[in-house]
Amino acid sequence: MSCNKCSKFGLIYSNPNIKSPVDFIEGNGDSKIWIIGLNPKTEVGKEFSPTYEELSSFSPNQHSYFLDFKKVSPKFYQNWESKNSNIAHTDLVKCGSPSFPPNNPNTNEKLKSKDTKEIISNCLEHLKSQILLYRPQLIICNGSFTSQAIFENFSPDDKSIKSCKDVGSYISSLDNHKIKIILTGFIGRIDDWSKRRLGIEIEESIRELGINIEC
Repeated sequence: MSCNKCSKFGLIYSNPNIKSPVDFIEGNGDSKIWIIGLNPKTEVGKEFSPTYEELSSFSPNQHSYFLDFKKVSPKFYQNWESKNSNIAHTDLVKCGSPSFPPNNPNTNEKLKSKDTKEIISNCLEHLKSQILLYRPQLIICNGSFTSQAIFENFSPDDKSIKSCKDVGSYISSLDNHKIKIILTGFIGRIDDWSKRRLGIEIEESIRELGINIEC
């Protein structure tokens, strides 16, 4: 399946190896914990087309991007790299680009905010379909950009929460499926103290939700 809703921004999803953007999950989709990033980082002109086998056999050790989670929670990371992992990763936007927001293909300048929001809106149906299909219990947003977008599109059940700046985590419902969402800064840019503080919140949420992360 291909998706060309964002072709005017230079983004086209076309992967002959997997059927749909909904299938783009690194690790086991049935995992109860999901980390959500921005979008796959790819080189200019390089096709991003992982196979099902490559996605399902994902290990955080394969990507330096994820190594900082060792400092967030050693137990969490140990489960993530195990064969019995209950942790998976996907992205807000399924199309790859060298950076996000990508550059305007006509001007080579960063896209405007309204264009970026349009890209996210176009791709949101895939993320919602993923969540309804696999039903994760805990979502960890990696980065303020992702956190803001998730907050805007997965609103808190507690309507007194008006901004993602007001809270570090909250409960949201999608078609009666409840998800705990943890908002974070970009893991690679926060200091070690903040990483571990986040890890404690993640560990407490895992215990609260009764999720198994034993290796």
